[in-house]
Amino acid sequence: MKIALSIAGSDSGAGAGIQADLKTFSALGVYGCTAITAITAQNTTKVADIFEVSPAMVEQQIGSVITDMPPDAIKIGMVYSRQIIDSVHGSLKKSKVPIVLDPILSAGTGAKLLLDDALDPFVSKLMPLCTLITPNRIEAEKLAGIKIKTESGGIEAARRIKRLGAKNVIVKGGHFGAFNVTDLLLDSMGRITKITNPRIKIKESHGSGCNFSSAVTAYLAKGTALEDACRMANEYVHVAIKNAVKVGTGLPVTNPLSAIYRDASRYHVLIELQHAVEHVSAITGFYHLIPETQTNFAYALPDAKDVSEVAGVRGRIVKIGNTAGPASYIEFGASRHVASAILAYMRVDPSFRSAINIRFDERLLKSCRSLFSVSSYDRSKEPKGIKKKEGSSVYWGTIQALRKSPRAEVVYHKGDIGKEPMIIVFAMNPNGVVTKIEAILKD
Repeated sequence: MKIALSIAGSDSGAGAGIQADLKTFSALGVYGCTAITAITAQNTTKVADIFEVSPAMVEQQIGSVITDMPPDAIKIGMVYSRQIIDSVHGSLKKSKVPIVLDPILSAGTGAKLLLDDALDPFVSKLMPLCTLITPNRIEAEKLAGIKIKTESGGIEAARRIKRLGAKNVIVKGGHFGAFNVTDLLLDSMGRITKITNPRIKIKESHGSGCNFSSAVTAYLAKGTALEDACRMANEYVHVAIKNAVKVGTGLPVTNPLSAIYRDASRYHVLIELQHAVEHVSAITGFYHLIPETQTNFAYALPDAKDVSEVAGVRGRIVKIGNTAGPASYIEFGASRHVASAILAYMRVDPSFRSAINIRFDERLLKSCRSLFSVSSYDRSKEPKGIKKKEGSSVYWGTIQALRKSPRAEVVYHKGDIGKEPMIIVFAMNPNGVVTKIEAILKD
């Protein structure tokens, strides 16, 4: 397994610093080691205090890791003082592995994280050691001594920083367009590479700089080429910022584990739904419940916001003689109508994430009423603007039905011109839906 070492400060709020680095290393499949330079008492609103670790202890931490678990790449974050810089420089001056330097000058909340008299040795001793330095726009302005207002200004700043001793420079977060954010990479050969992402509607997040530099470090540890490492780290952090979490009263915290959580959730949703579709299709007599427009069975991610985050049966579940079976495989976005019903239900109760549609008739409705809480809506009363958009009718109707009965487990409508009447059965998960279908058929 590849190893990465982070030399940085500790953040008690765990949004930045050593804690953010370890989360990122783990998320990217790299074993993370640490050398703590300072202990900060901070949260999402402020840095309350800073305790500097002794330079000798910093040197001991680095030496302990390097002699037993030699890292494949090293990240340097908060170094705070001249003395710490001397220790780090002395420990790494003979290192042959990639070193990523994140110039932590101040916290997002404004606190100074590099003492004024430490800037000169930071530049003269640490920058020549680094493979890549990763300043944001404000840090780049400080290091280059110029204001950055345009893309060309960002490029000029990168060139000035490179002349200070850095082999490669990436200036992050250039807001050079109305809708995009561009990172500017100046490599050792003098080439400029632009990495652009759509602007996320968030003013600032805590920890994104640490996540980026540690992500680059992790990719370099795995042997990724520098430009590719920067691109991959950029994409990784873009997703982490997009899924930033509000855990305190101040800045939202970048979520470096969001991609892992999302991938795990998608896997479990697909597997659970696949098993439930096989189960419900095999129930004796289930084919009797399939309407003319066929049946779909869907299951949403825990935080689903649109139909692309709801899994369903591609081609639906269809009648096959006196049996039933899925026409194709399970995938996200395969259902629109049932998915829209689930998304509407999740607005009322986020724990109800699965549903199936079955045919409407009075006997089935009577059975549902005897077993579950039931509500309905009238499609003839649907606003004209909603009718024009596919899937909106079901969303609107489900909301109407739940306003009448917020705990309804079954929602139905009696159709409209060209629209088949339908019953939709809801549950927390696919197994719950199958249990209800079994109960209906038994009744």
